[in-house]
Order: sequence, then C-alpha cells, then structure tokens
Amino acid sequence: MQFTDGKIIGDLAVRALKLEAGTTPKPGLVDRANNGAHRDMDYAMFLASSEALRTCFVSCAEIGADPQKLREAGIRGEASMYEATNHVNTHKGLIFSMGIFCGAFGELVQKKEAVTEEAVQGLVKDLAHALLQNDTASKTHGRQVLETTGTGGIRAEAMSGFAGAFHIGLPALRKALAEGFPFERAMVKTLLTLMCQTEDSNLVYRGGMAGLSFVQEHAAAILSHADLRKDKDLELVRAFDEICIEKNLSPGGSADLLALTAMLYLFFEEFEKNERKEGE
Repeated sequence: MQFTDGKIIGDLAVRALKLEAGTTPKPGLVDRANNGAHRDMDYAMFLASSEALRTCFVSCAEIGADPQKLREAGIRGEASMYEATNHVNTHKGLIFSMGIFCGAFGELVQKKEAVTEEAVQGLVKDLAHALLQNDTASKTHGRQVLETTGTGGIRAEAMSGFAGAFHIGLPALRKALAEGFPFERAMVKTLLTLMCQTEDSNLVYRGGMAGLSFVQEHAAAILSHADLRKDKDLELVRAFDEICIEKNLSPGGSADLLALTAMLYLFFEEFEKNERKEGE
C-alpha cells in the first residue's frame, strides 16, 4: 500500500467516523438503535456528514503540518458538513481533531519519516498548540464550560496531544480485541473506558459536574461487573443509554475520542500490514 497522496489517509478517517457512528449501543449518543439524547440528528445524518468530510480529510493529509492551511481546509469542511446536514453540527469537533490527525499522518508519510505512535502524537500536539494559539471559537459550549467550571474539554485534550485517544482509547481497543471481543463490542467497551476517564465538556454543559460524575461512575460500574461479550451484559449498556436519554446526557467528547481511537487503530493496522508485506 503506497501513501502517495492523502486519499488513503482521508478514506481511513471517514471509515473511523462511520465506525464510531455505527457502534451500538452508545449511551446518550446517536447510534443505529436510536438518536440518543439528540433531537436534531440521527444515524443517517452522521453517515452523510462523514461522507461529506472526505474531501476535507484528504486535503488535510495532503497539506501536512501547515496550521494555517489546515485551518482553511477545516473551514471548508465545516461548510460541507452543514450543507450535508441542513445546518446541524454533527462533526465540528472532529473536523478540528481528525483534521489534525490527517495532517500529522500525511506529513510523516510524505517525508518518509518513521510513523510511530510517539511521532504522530508529538506532531499532533504541535499542530494543536499552533492552531489554538489563535483560537477564535469564543461561543462554543466547550469554551463556556471551561470559563464556568474549569473543565478543559476538547481544548485540554488537544493540548495534551489527544492523550485520551493514544493512551486510553487505543490500548483499550487493542486489549478488548486481543481478549476475543468482536470489533463492535470492543468499540463499546472502549467507549465506556473513555467515558470513565474523560473530562467531557458536553456532559458538563448538559448536566453540570453532577452529570459528568454520574456518567463516569455508571460507566465504571458496568466495566467492573459486565462481560460485554455476553448479550445479557450488553443489556446493561442499553439500560444506561435509556437513563442518559432521560437525563439528556450525551458524552460527545468521549465519542470524538472513540472516532480518533478508531482512526489510530485503522491506520496502524493498515500501515503495519503494508510494512510486513514489503519486508517479505
């Protein structure tokens, strides 16, 4: 597999978004079963939005580590998303974060540098810092939560180089797959793992710090007592979904980290397979 341009990287990013959207059940989130705690979006809209961002992510991979050009590509991607969703914000946060991931992968691949997890995260962190230096997103929910509660949300994640995806999500997904979980069940378990440990500003915006604590504790309890390979234990996650819908709680920050985790897994799985083939 030759990464001669950004198409493969962009395609992987779209696959990651669709894998996240289709993972079912996801407490409080849009999935194949229901719309979660959302009234203005559904699974079909998430698929359309993901597809609309393909050009954006391909462009980001081709741009590489140029913050200003990445910002411009993100603005174009946002316009494509809103056109596909009739002005509903399905993926605005992921345009920023996945765009950075695509730029980092593209930069390393084009320069034929070692594409290790450490190298990718280091470049992701540098790009995030550069982009956030001139951040103008003053009216986002995440910014409001930061100002009122000090919860960092996506900005803190970005400044850490998305440590949640690299150091929580990816190891959790790999571990679940190694334990014999089918891929979708592994994604559900990974989401719960992220929910336990993420300062999710979406939850704080909707339910305050009490809402965040409730979701973190409930997710941890399920992980402690359930074997999600078993259908009867998966019912605990479905019941959790119903509670989150009733309480209007949606862990959107954790969902974004799940999509980024899927991107990392897909890339390194594809890349390592290619490396092994070339070495044979």
